[in-house]
Amino acid sequence: MKKIFLTAIAAASLCFLSACSEDESEPTLEELCAAGLNEDCLVGTWNLNGIETMDGSQVWHNYGTAPSTLVITDDGKFEFTFTTSNVSEMASSGCGGTKTYGSWEILGASLKIKIGRSDCLITGQSYTLTPTLSVTNLNLNKVVFHENDMTDALTKANSTENFVRVMQ
Repeated sequence: MKKIFLTAIAAASLCFLSACSEDESEPTLEELCAAGLNEDCLVGTWNLNGIETMDGSQVWHNYGTAPSTLVITDDGKFEFTFTTSNVSEMASSGCGGTKTYGSWEILGASLKIKIGRSDCLITGQSYTLTPTLSVTNLNLNKVVFHENDMTDALTKANSTENFVRVMQ
């Protein structure tokens, strides 16, 4: 009788524990990015294939063969590597392949980027942006890193850096 009682308690305990376990999987990148601007969607490696008009209808500079790269890490830091493409005036004037380091933070619906160590951008310069973010694209809605490639003020004001996620 004692064995039956102990067996029943053990079986009930196993049933209780299995009922409490969760089979929920981690959210997908699509689910994370559906929530808008957030760290889980933002962190990753992004390629900049060119500077384009705000509406995406025209590419001013095409770096497709040697894209600039932005790596955003979960510790609030970023690393930007300039394109080596000759269509970039910055690349041909010595910035090609150089790195810029800095920090980032999310402030509500805005992304604040602060340039840290750089040979080609103004150290300490901060930008508060309202980016458009999805699983595959990070559109800064402004030219930040290749600002010096844009000599015409009107063209610069109507252009953006639209990054494409490098899928792992």
